[in-house]
Amino acid sequence: MINNTHIVFDLDDTLYKEIDFVKSAYIYINNFIISKYNLDFSSHIQECIDNKKSFFDFIKPRLNQSQNFPIEKYLELYRFHYPDINLSNDTIEFLDKISKQNIDFSIITDGRSISQNNKIKALGIGDLVKNIIISEETGFEKPHLNNFKILNRIYPNKKLLYIADNTSKDFLAPNTLKWNSICLLDNGQNIHKQNFTLDKEYMPKKIVKSFKELLL
Repeated sequence: MINNTHIVFDLDDTLYKEIDFVKSAYIYINNFIISKYNLDFSSHIQECIDNKKSFFDFIKPRLNQSQNFPIEKYLELYRFHYPDINLSNDTIEFLDKISKQNIDFSIITDGRSISQNNKIKALGIGDLVKNIIISEETGFEKPHLNNFKILNRIYPNKKLLYIADNTSKDFLAPNTLKWNSICLLDNGQNIHKQNFTLDKEYMPKKIVKSFKELLL
């Protein structure tokens, strides 16, 4: 990496682990249920996560008909709560290093505007990131080229590098636009599993186990 590089990150399962957002949402929903119905399902949250079972599917049959808790309310609480999530030490150290090297970064992420912006604020990087491009705000999801072309226009003279995790959608667009691309290997906690048998155009240029492997 050189000073003429502009780094672009994916958000979920790249800058932080999305499973932490899921757990945060379940705790928030459970607290709502405690306050409204005086029922506590907190002891089952980790069980739902470990078994990849929706917390809604677990709690719904355990609420009686008078305790109306529709899926719409569940999704509202899940998507729009302010999450309790953190950057890993490796991520913090990497962001600190690129800052010292005067290398700026942006984020391209799929998702809802409120949810993704809340995650970025909760991670404490809202004042550091130069551009935040969210699919709901542009109308385009990965692997469409649109959101990547936005940064091409902003940084026509920069070498652009995309760091992400999802092999099915993250790397096709940056590869097409001749960006560099790096995949952060799943450590077993990712929501979406990685497939490295896809066609070459879907594959990152490089795979790393952690941010510590990236040289500045």
